[in-house]
Amino acid sequence: MEEALELLQAKDTKERMAGVERLQALLEQSRRSLSALEVANLVDASLVLLKDNNFRVCQGALQALASASALSSEHLKLHFNVLLPAIAERLGDGKQPVRDAARRLLLALMEVRFDFSTLLAPSEALFSFLKSAWLVFLASFYA
Repeated sequence: MEEALELLQAKDTKERMAGVERLQALLEQSRRSLSALEVANLVDASLVLLKDNNFRVCQGALQALASASALSSEHLKLHFNVLLPAIAERLGDGKQPVRDAARRLLLALMEVRFDFSTLLAPSEALFSFLKSAWLVFLASFYA
């Protein structure tokens, strides 16, 4: 993992792309969760890569972060506020593959950050909204 992170910091675009590909391969083959230090190093390296001019490097960094979110969601949850502006910037990228990768990563991070299993079921949420909307509607007549 350290070798791939070192390649990500290279000045040559081909070396950075090779580092991204190696990192993706390592994350896809890995069965263990990443440590907090590994996640922090990955986030730091990815923040630099997300500003790269080469769209394949940006896309690869986004995909690597999405793979890391599946492996170690608890550690990545701590970096949500740091990653969000960089991901939001990539949502407006000129290349469609980068926008798609940013959208997928954002969805993956939202699933990690907010545990949707504890939220209301959709039918319960709709019922509570309609009930409150109806009460507001009725209150407007009596005001």
